[in-house]
Amino acid sequence: MPFDIPVLFILFNRPDHARVVFEQIRTAKPARLFVAVDGPRAGRPDDQPRVDACVALLRRIDWPCELKTLIRTENLGCGQAVSSAITWFFEQVEMGIILEDDCVPAPDFFPYCRELLLRHQHNPSVMHIGGVNLQDGNWRGSGSYYFTRICHIWGWATWRRAWKLYDFSMKSFAQFKRENSIQTVLPAPEDQAYWMTAFQKAHDGQIDTWDYQWVYAVWTNRGLGALPNVNLIKNIGFDETATHTKTRDLRLGDWSTGELAEIVHPSFVLEDFAATEHSSKMFFRTKQGWEKKVDRMRLRLRYRTWNI
Repeated sequence: MPFDIPVLFILFNRPDHARVVFEQIRTAKPARLFVAVDGPRAGRPDDQPRVDACVALLRRIDWPCELKTLIRTENLGCGQAVSSAITWFFEQVEMGIILEDDCVPAPDFFPYCRELLLRHQHNPSVMHIGGVNLQDGNWRGSGSYYFTRICHIWGWATWRRAWKLYDFSMKSFAQFKRENSIQTVLPAPEDQAYWMTAFQKAHDGQIDTWDYQWVYAVWTNRGLGALPNVNLIKNIGFDETATHTKTRDLRLGDWSTGELAEIVHPSFVLEDFAATEHSSKMFFRTKQGWEKKVDRMRLRLRYRTWNI
């Protein structure tokens, strides 16, 4: 039976990775599949055959579905390519799932997203549904998922009403900075410093990314993300085709996925502060030596091969 939640599959030049993710999408059989492919970079003749191989995956669709494509002939780069693809997606659907080429979903990821998308569709405080669990075995709350400020983008879902609040250029950032609004989001000075530096670089165009802007949109609209108590995404982007993650981080890259067949909903839509604290401590606070290098590798998954 076709899966009735639209899926956006975002590709560039890694057909081997994309093929693995595609097979999971193929198993889910979404009734509406959207595929966006960034174009080859100027001066990189090796890009074209790899981009073509990604596009060729569409010939493997063997289930009844409505297919829509956004195949670019010129390269936009990571930030614009991904964000504009998501905007294109939500111009046509009310809610949906977003998968990039190195985020392999477990089978239960799809029904998990479906149930949460429908349940929280009209709750503006819920803006993000993620598939990743990086809580080191800590079960948060009594439900199958919990709410947090931290919005991992390795396999996720959202709604048109939330994406409408996204602003790639972060036009309100000057006011956010002037009013020191980060203090209303994160209590720890180290966390504030990390995110303000990240937001500043995204705002100034110093990094070619889109996801800092998404976190900014969630936080400035008092939003929360829902994350599962069982990991439902495996990232396969740690290899020589990646931009910054050419060596494997054993704590992040070797994710195992689990099952979440029955969804138990939390009693309240409230932030789990322990979960947010754990993520902040593990990923975003200033560290020294090898710990700092390992954590930097974690964060750079977002750049992928757009910047090789």
